[in-house]
Amino acid sequence: MKTLLTFLFLIWLLTTQAERKDTVMLDEVVKIEKLSINNFQSPFTEMKYQSGKRLSDALGEFSSVYVKNYGVGQLSSIAVRGTSASQTEVQWNGIKLNSPSFGQCDLSLFTLGMQQDLQLVRTGYRGTIGGTLQMNNELKTDSGISANVSLRAGSFKTFEGIGSIQYAHKNISGTTSFSYLTAENNFQFQNIFKEGHPYQKQTNAAVRQLSFLQQLGGKINSHNELTFYLWLTEADRQIPPIMSKETGSESQYDYSLRSMLNWKAKYKLLKLSFTSAYIQDKLRYKNAEALLDETSLMQAFRNVFTTTYSFPFNLVLNAELNYDLERANVRAYGEAKSRNIFGLKFYTDYYLVNGFKFHLGFREDIVGKKPSVFAPELAINFSKRTKNAKHSFSTAIIVSRNFRFPTLNDLYWVPGGNPDLKNERAWNGELNFKYAYQKYFDISLNGFCLYVDDWIQWIPQGSVWMPVNYKRVLSRGFEASIHATNDERSPKKFAIHFNASYTFTKTTNLDAANEFDQSAGMQLIYVPLHRGVAGVQLQYRKFYLRSINSFVSRVFTSTDNVQFLKGYFLTDLEAGKEFTIGKYEIGMSFRVNNLANAQYQNVAQHAMPGRNFEGTLRFKFN
Repeated sequence: MKTLLTFLFLIWLLTTQAERKDTVMLDEVVKIEKLSINNFQSPFTEMKYQSGKRLSDALGEFSSVYVKNYGVGQLSSIAVRGTSASQTEVQWNGIKLNSPSFGQCDLSLFTLGMQQDLQLVRTGYRGTIGGTLQMNNELKTDSGISANVSLRAGSFKTFEGIGSIQYAHKNISGTTSFSYLTAENNFQFQNIFKEGHPYQKQTNAAVRQLSFLQQLGGKINSHNELTFYLWLTEADRQIPPIMSKETGSESQYDYSLRSMLNWKAKYKLLKLSFTSAYIQDKLRYKNAEALLDETSLMQAFRNVFTTTYSFPFNLVLNAELNYDLERANVRAYGEAKSRNIFGLKFYTDYYLVNGFKFHLGFREDIVGKKPSVFAPELAINFSKRTKNAKHSFSTAIIVSRNFRFPTLNDLYWVPGGNPDLKNERAWNGELNFKYAYQKYFDISLNGFCLYVDDWIQWIPQGSVWMPVNYKRVLSRGFEASIHATNDERSPKKFAIHFNASYTFTKTTNLDAANEFDQSAGMQLIYVPLHRGVAGVQLQYRKFYLRSINSFVSRVFTSTDNVQFLKGYFLTDLEAGKEFTIGKYEIGMSFRVNNLANAQYQNVAQHAMPGRNFEGTLRFKFN
């Protein structure tokens, strides 16, 4: 920890001596659920309002995707369209971050603002069964320096801070970012597992987190550029006891090192890119009651080479080669385990002048000596814009086959690991429609259907839990999203913004494990049938008032759908003011979260906070 703090201080001293010139600010719009064909931008997704928050918390504010959260600062993951967290891929600049051992990412360890671009691709398009959460960094393209600082303080002794400096001179540019979080999380909640349902304070729930990101890039010549990234994260957090337990002593320490080197080249119609990354995740779990103190080390060496050639007759060919080396040293494995993964992707896009676009591709991987299924995909898109450019619409149909290999935990955990597991296989289908009226109105409708065979599930085999391929799962539903605003080109004009999204997800298990299994035809656990979010913002001059409302229907906690958690409705209210003083932009806001003080659980027996408050102060220098 001391070494990391010293390193941050030295980098800060170096970067603050950089040449100070006027510069153009980078685009800071978070592109979560960017469904508009007219590049609609909503204040609900502007990075400056979300910067410094945990990714898991912010996703629930402007996205109808379901976030499974074990508590404030605890394990959080997303499940897209009824799939599991392992079936949703998290990428950083095109590189997979999912753990080789667990198969998923803990979103509570990611801080918004460390990356400038964030996109959630829900469809199982280009290789994933569920969806893809993409985090991308962007470098300055003009000379000068700019700086951003966001400080947030709130209830339960919470403090969040994030700062970044972007600098560029001639062909060299870079960004230095850091974030810090501390919270006691000693909130009060109603314990329904105790007689009389008394109110009590959360214990053993403190969180400390520090992140640092350095990126540095430069143009070698007119055709080639090189960029280096270094991202360090430390988190020390206590794990609170479940509601039916009096006290707890569990804790977890996480350390992540992610380094990446990217080369890009462009020669007229040909584009080349090569990315090589090393990712290391260290986890130390301690439980004094169980006399446990175990450290696990997961490593991944990932390489991606892509080439794109654009023909003059509206045809684009893309090819991608992947090589990954995954290794994990986990005590439960008995010894360190590793595996090699080779992958090939090929895509072609053909654009017609009448608004049609055809996409065809395939993907295949080899893990060790086991090949995946052949995974083709087909997409047909039609888009049209009226002559006066006021109205635009598009429609698309997408069909793809996808797969997922078992994790190292699935294969080698002792006791229970199953080296004979098959790959999960899936067929994805989607039909969508989008319409936009200038910059005022935007609507999107998506219908989807997903069939997964050989779904991997851990089930009890006698006294031991073991992963098996016994499930066939069918997920279907639809998503709707609406954005609306009046003209706000004049900063003195009153403006109103409206943003809403809704997801209906019916995900059922088609098979029973045995004659006593009552899960056939039932909704999967922790998949809400209904999930929605709606926000309204009123703005005059540089004052704003916004209300954010979210709803989650009940989720089942048993496979026979007998036990469940009640649905809940949350309302957050925020007021703020923006100032401009010379080259400085200053923003202040005050927010009330969970205005109605709803008592709810996102995961069974894990308490969530009631009404709480936070204040934010933002600075930007150009």
